[in-house]
Amino acid sequence: MLALILSLGGSVVADSKKLFEFEAGKASWFVVNDGVMGGVSSSGVKVVDGLLEFSGRVRLENNGGFASVRSSSQSLDLTQFSSLKVRLRGDGKRYSFQLGTSSARGVLYQVEFDTTAGQYLGPTTAPSGLGRWLELNFPLTSFKPTRFGRLLSGPALDKAKLEQFGFIVGNKRAEDFRLEVDWIRAF
Repeated sequence: MLALILSLGGSVVADSKKLFEFEAGKASWFVVNDGVMGGVSSSGVKVVDGLLEFSGRVRLENNGGFASVRSSSQSLDLTQFSSLKVRLRGDGKRYSFQLGTSSARGVLYQVEFDTTAGQYLGPTTAPSGLGRWLELNFPLTSFKPTRFGRLLSGPALDKAKLEQFGFIVGNKRAEDFRLEVDWIRAF
């Protein structure tokens, strides 16, 4: 796992830039499922109580097998930063964090991470089988170029031309999933 679990608290380093904190009506996110290739997976995205909630069902029929969520296009220059930090919680499944740039159309840069499953034990834990909050640090050098899920040898990530962020689940099995994201920051 390339992501490093830094802490379970909410500390923030001074040399950081807030990229996303989720509020209803702000930063538009949309789903891209395997239906673009004939699959039948389904998912949805919404902002609830300041959290981005991405959930659904991955199905394998018709050569399907993935669901993803992406931010609307924007133009970000992160050349002064070396990593992205994300506060999230999930359901024990493996996901990928994705970046898209304006300089490499059709190429998505991604890094995989695992979440922890949980069980509801009272008001101090997450409901619906979600695990504890994690703060994951992703060095920008750890994002690998891919096209249609296949690893490429290049091009390198252009930190000056980031325009899209996203998450994808595609573990080669039919499964329900749920991921909640609190924020994304650059460090």
